Amino acid sequence: MQQQKQIQIQFRLMDVKQLQFVNLANEWPEGEMQINNQLQFNAETDKRIVRCNANFEYKKNDITQLILGVQTVFEFTRDSWSALYQLDGDQWVLPAGLVQHMADITIGSARGIMAVRSEEAGIPKQILPLVNPGQMLRNNIAFKRVPQQQPAGNAIPLDGTLGNA
Repeated sequence: MQQQKQIQIQFRLMDVKQLQFVNLANEWPEGEMQINNQLQFNAETDKRIVRCNANFEYKKNDITQLILGVQTVFEFTRDSWSALYQLDGDQWVLPAGLVQHMADITIGSARGIMAVRSEEAGIPKQILPLVNPGQMLRNNIAFKRVPQQQPAGNAIPLDGTLGNA
């Protein structure tokens, strides 16, 4: 049996952003709603930053009533980021357990934002359902190295490589 190498990963939560809160309901509907969710990860590998985006859409009878988008930004220590690098694939690999933990932090942040924004918008308090990131995110996520390019003219530089969960 092969023993796996244990490493301690150190990172910090740099920022929590509300990307969108859109109330499309003229009048808030009664009863249960369908709630769709999506998680997405991206990285700026040169800055050791990983972002987790969570989007939630509340629907009633297939009509969107509310949209919430939240982003958390994590920064890794230089040693931790180096420990995640895999030379053979020229990529950084985040273990599934770490990705699940980051998603959990993001969903918890979204829960708090939803509570405050629902009250401010004057709509009945909406609750994000319990979401188990372990069921959604079962695999490691890899971010390939992308060489930094100098912007030409008015070109806007892209921020790193993208990876979806």
